[in-house]
Amino acid sequence: MKTLEPSSVPISLYIHFPWCEKKCPYCDFNIETNKRDGDEEALLFAILKDLDDSTKYIGARKFTSLYFGGGTPSLISAKIIEKIISTLKDKELLQIDCEISFELNPKEVKKEYINDLVGIGINRVSIGIQSFDAKTLSSLERNHDACDSLNALQVISEMESVDTTIDLIYGVMGQDINSLKKDIEIFCSYDISHLSMYQLTIEPNTIFYKKELSLPDDTLIELMESEAKKILNANNISQYEVSSWSKDNKKSNHNMNYWMYGDYLGLGPGAHSKITQETSIKRMIKLKTVASYIKDPSKTIDTIITSESYDLDLAMNLLRIKGGLSLEELETSHIYIPDSFLEKRLKGIEEKLLESDGFRATQIGYKFLNDTINLFN
Repeated sequence: MKTLEPSSVPISLYIHFPWCEKKCPYCDFNIETNKRDGDEEALLFAILKDLDDSTKYIGARKFTSLYFGGGTPSLISAKIIEKIISTLKDKELLQIDCEISFELNPKEVKKEYINDLVGIGINRVSIGIQSFDAKTLSSLERNHDACDSLNALQVISEMESVDTTIDLIYGVMGQDINSLKKDIEIFCSYDISHLSMYQLTIEPNTIFYKKELSLPDDTLIELMESEAKKILNANNISQYEVSSWSKDNKKSNHNMNYWMYGDYLGLGPGAHSKITQETSIKRMIKLKTVASYIKDPSKTIDTIITSESYDLDLAMNLLRIKGGLSLEELETSHIYIPDSFLEKRLKGIEEKLLESDGFRATQIGYKFLNDTINLFN
């Protein structure tokens, strides 16, 4: 691999708080449900130490975005969040226009609490609605109900000082097309600028994996996706990434940095990082349990992306962007494109999976994205 320029690659920051009230049966994130007195402060100390130890990865760069994820960050004291943001500002690590996102469950979306978050620097919130349908929420075994979902949207749509995204899940056991259409229509009826819409997948390390579940078949899934697209497009809400939709160009800067192959530093138990080095890409995962991370916050499990695996690693990210990128955008974004990548791109064009202009999947290539990505294996 040629010599890369880490200083020219944008970098974002992800901070993971692993605690939840309960573990959702479809969730494969790194979470714990046993938070004790003193754990928050101990984790804060470890995160700040980890930040100090990560100077070698950050260099002279400033974070373009900051994302508090989990778990359920809204279970953490606002003072903990404020301490992290103030430390980052004191160290001059945040860009002036830094997008600072914070995840919440619907039950925690209260006007006073959102105002508190805005007061400490949060300018974007992500709400795990999942559905407005009681039956769907019951199938997912969520710890909130349809009333909580609707109340959350009512509160947040009245707050002009913060951008908002919500999560919806489709392809749930017992869910029909009308249920999903109603979910989308409710979303569109509020002044919310961004939607993350995910198909339920059953991952091996989840509670659902051990059960025999009857999921909607592929025909119904396709119909769900088609009907959702019609409603969203009719409301000027456009898909810009596999699971992401926005209006008024309110894309997630944090997620776009992932897909544009920017760097990101992950702090907290089980957090992932991707860091550009001079001759390779380094991917890191922190120790997963709270106790192990607190004991050694700098310890990571590392994977080095070299010339042999670089093309696939790059394609897995760039091809998620629906509108693709021009070759000029790839260059101005300081994304290294080796000759081997360009050769595979030509093969994709021949197979009608990639467009001939820039780097973008065709309609059929985007529909069968895994096949398109595997061209770069």
